[in-house]
Amino acid sequence: MDLTKQERRARRRWGVIPKWFELLAICAATIAAGFFGGRETVVRADDPKPEVTVTATTTVTATPEPGDSADTDTDTDNEPRVGGDPEESGGPESPPPGSVVYLSDRDVIDGGTDANAQPVTIRAKHFAKSVRLGCNGAGESAVYSTSGYTRLEAKVGILADSHNAIGSVGSIQVANAAGNPIGEEVVIRSSAIEDLSVDISGQDQIRITCVMTKSGDESSSHFYSGLGNAALS
Repeated sequence: MDLTKQERRARRRWGVIPKWFELLAICAATIAAGFFGGRETVVRADDPKPEVTVTATTTVTATPEPGDSADTDTDTDNEPRVGGDPEESGGPESPPPGSVVYLSDRDVIDGGTDANAQPVTIRAKHFAKSVRLGCNGAGESAVYSTSGYTRLEAKVGILADSHNAIGSVGSIQVANAAGNPIGEEVVIRSSAIEDLSVDISGQDQIRITCVMTKSGDESSSHFYSGLGNAALS
C-alpha cells in the first residue's frame, strides 16, 4: 500500500524521537558513573596541618606522715644513721659486723704517758698504725674499750729505736677489766717479732701490760715495746 507524503513525514518524525531518548539515557548514565564512581579527593601539601596538644604528666611523691616507720632514723644533728632502736643494734658503741679498728685510732681509757699512738719499727720492719708502750719491772699498761669486738691482733716486740733494747727481755699480757689474764703472755726481744692474738669476746675493756723481765743494761730500768698494727675485730 502506498503511503502519502504526509504519512511518510509523520513516520520519520516518530522514528527520530526514540533515538533522542536513547542518547539522553546514555549521557545520563555516563554522567552518573563519573560522579559516583570516579570521584577523587585531592589533598594539597600546603593544606594546614592539625595541631597536636601534649599534656604533661606530673609525678607526685608522697611525704610520710609523722609516726611512719622507716629503715633509717635521723639523729638530733639531722645526720642519717642506719638502724632504728640502739638497743636492737647492740647499743651506740657496737661496731658493724666484720668491722676492724686500730688501737691507734682509739683513746686510752687509763694508762701512763708511755702509751702513745704512733708508727713503730720492730726489727727493721715498719708498722704505720701502732701503739708505743713503755715497759719496766713493775709493768706499764694501757686500757682500751673493746665492747662489741671479739679479737685483738698485733705484731709485738722491743722497738728498734728504744734505749736498752739490746739484750733486754720482756712480756706482754692482755687482761680483762678485773685484771684476770686473757690468753697467753707473749715474750718479746729486740731480735724478734712475735704474734699477739687474743680472744676478747664479751670484754667491754681490756688492759695491755708490758713487763720487763731482763734488762740488757744493768743501769737501765725500762725500755719501749711496740704493738705493730694492733687491731680489734
